[in-house]
Amino acid sequence: MRGFARTALGALAVVVLAAWPAAADEALLRRALGAFMRAAEEFRLEAIPDLYEGGYARISVQARRVVLTEGMRVDEVAIRLVGVSLDAEALRAGTLRVLDFRDSAMQVRVLLRSLQEYFNASSPLGDIRLWADNGYLHGTGTVLFNGRPTAMRMKGFFAASGATEVYFYFDYLHANGWPLPTSVIRDLERAINPILHQRQWPVTFKIRTVRLDAAALTVSTQADGTCVACGGGPVPSYAP
Repeated sequence: MRGFARTALGALAVVVLAAWPAAADEALLRRALGAFMRAAEEFRLEAIPDLYEGGYARISVQARRVVLTEGMRVDEVAIRLVGVSLDAEALRAGTLRVLDFRDSAMQVRVLLRSLQEYFNASSPLGDIRLWADNGYLHGTGTVLFNGRPTAMRMKGFFAASGATEVYFYFDYLHANGWPLPTSVIRDLERAINPILHQRQWPVTFKIRTVRLDAAALTVSTQADGTCVACGGGPVPSYAP
C-alpha cells in the first residue's frame, strides 16, 4: 500500500511539474511572441511543456491579421515547433530566444488586398490595383518616371530565395504603354524586395513553396501544400 502511495504521489508530482509551466509561462510566451507578431486580431497559442525549464514538447501558434516585424500585415500565419528549448531567463524578460528544436513548420497567407496595401505603402508605385491570374500578379496604377507620375501596367511573379526570403520580380512593367528600361525595373525591384523576410524572427524557417492564386499568396515550409503547422491538411483560410 505504501509503495502504491509513493508511486501515485510520484505520478502526481510529474503531472504537476508538467502542468505548471503551461499555466505559468503562457503569458510569458504570448508576450515574447508579440514582439515579432504584433497587433493580431486573433491569436491562438498551444504550448505543451517538457519536464525541464524552457523545454516544450510542442509550441503551436495560429494568428490572423497580424503585423510581422518587417511591418507587413499578413492575413494568416501558423507556426509549429517540436522538441523546442527556449532560454528561460530571456523568456522571463519578454524575449523569445530559441536554443534548439527538433522540427518546425510555418505557413503564411497574404490576401491580395494586403499585398495591394504593401505595394502602395512601400514602393515608388502608387494607386495600385492588383489581381492574380495563372500564378502571375497583375496590376495597374502609377509609377514615377522622369520625375512625373505616369500610368503604368505590370505583370510579375513571386519566388523564394531558397532559404528564408520571398521576392517579387516584374515580368513586364509598362508606362503609358511603353516598356520601362531594365535598369529602372531593377531599381523598383530593389525598392520593394524582399517582400517577406525573417531577419528579426527568433527562429527562421526554410521556405519551400510560394504559391499565388486568385485570392492570396501562400508561403510555406511544406512542398506539398499541406499545413503541418495547423495540425495537417489544408490550412483553414479567410475568404477574400
